[in-house]
Amino acid sequence: MSVRMKPDLSTLAVAMTFLFVTAVPARGGPDSAESPFPGLELVSSKNIDRLYRRPDVDMSAYTKVWIGEPLVEFSKNWSPRNYGTFGLSASQVKKIRDDLANLAKSTFAEVLSGGGYEVVTEPTEGAIAITPNIVNLYITAPSNSSPGRSRTYVMDAGSMTLALQVYDAVTGTLLAVAYDHQRGSQFGTLQWATSVSNRAAAASILKGWAEQLKQDLDATRGK
Repeated sequence: MSVRMKPDLSTLAVAMTFLFVTAVPARGGPDSAESPFPGLELVSSKNIDRLYRRPDVDMSAYTKVWIGEPLVEFSKNWSPRNYGTFGLSASQVKKIRDDLANLAKSTFAEVLSGGGYEVVTEPTEGAIAITPNIVNLYITAPSNSSPGRSRTYVMDAGSMTLALQVYDAVTGTLLAVAYDHQRGSQFGTLQWATSVSNRAAAASILKGWAEQLKQDLDATRGK
């Protein structure tokens, strides 16, 4: 039995897109150097690290959501060569990315539809278009299904950053952009890492992000 510990590497802690009601403008306006997105302004919130939002947008006008295909991007500090005897293959890395993208899209759809928002299959009037991209993904111990009795024990499952973009679904107008970094549950003791435990950790983080978005959309309607 082998025990392999991965370094506790932190990725950039940035933030996600929502909190349309409680955020307040930071220094500078929509065209300030602090905002890399034309027409959006950097706003501050006690709940997130970084948020860019188009001012004077009535989010209560949106009651539907169209969800785009998420992009999944690994951290520059993560390498597939570090896992297993020969490392992870390109097809294994692709499967991780595809599975996480599908999980992100289905989780946001489930939470938002359960919260009373119609999830549409194409852009339509009264809908926001969201794309819950995942970046800076760092999986501490991905399962490579390699033969043998070797197991990997870890203190946490890893980390990832949500890079959420919000558009008007019909006009394509960018309404908000933000990022939020989260780590998987830190166990306190060594835990055996498997594909099941990794998926559960990712699902928990994604559900939290989706529920936060739902709450912030609710707030625009006074719910």
